[in-house]
Amino acid sequence: MVQKEVIQAIAEFIGTAHFLFMGLGGSDAIAALAGPGSDGVTLLATAFSFGWSLMINVWLWAEVSGGVLNPAITIALVAIGEFETLQGIYYIIAQFAGALVGSLLIQLIQPVPVAAITTLGSGTSVIQGFIMEMITTSILTLAVLVLAIEKQGKFNAAFGIGSSLFISVLVAGPYTGASLNPARTFGPALATGKIYGEIWIYFVGPVLGSLLAVIYYKTSKSVYY
Repeated sequence: MVQKEVIQAIAEFIGTAHFLFMGLGGSDAIAALAGPGSDGVTLLATAFSFGWSLMINVWLWAEVSGGVLNPAITIALVAIGEFETLQGIYYIIAQFAGALVGSLLIQLIQPVPVAAITTLGSGTSVIQGFIMEMITTSILTLAVLVLAIEKQGKFNAAFGIGSSLFISVLVAGPYTGASLNPARTFGPALATGKIYGEIWIYFVGPVLGSLLAVIYYKTSKSVYY
């Protein structure tokens, strides 16, 4: 059992590193090619890169670890009893470590600075950003719970989860950078040294959002499943 948990944690480490590497790399590369003043292209690039990166990595790692790749969603899975607490701790450590390694690798390899970090947009208050991160994470987490936990098929789950992140980036990207994932914020922030005062909203907001999704899920499951 311990060996299985270690293998699963390694899968989460690799999957999260790949998720950040491809998400950051794709959005930064397209933004660099588009040039200054192309905020719309940058937003679409970020949504596409992170949404499809998540979809691919969920698909790749689903059979090994579930392809969670997100500490907030890991907490939700512990809350519904899908994971034991110790397994959740292994996953969270692996996800944060993977996010940092993926961010450091893309910063080292690509010739442009890592730009797709999560910060509040101009005119966005801390409360607005906090609520936006919470609500969008609740949708992403609910997609995981309904599509993956209820065994809707690996492709359907991966596509639905990736699409949830895609639309969430379009909605929240201009205002918060659309993290929805504490590891996604942690990795680039630490790799670039850009750790700002409001970074806490990218940890607390997604965790509360994931727990909100647990309430949605348990309520609906009591009626429909």
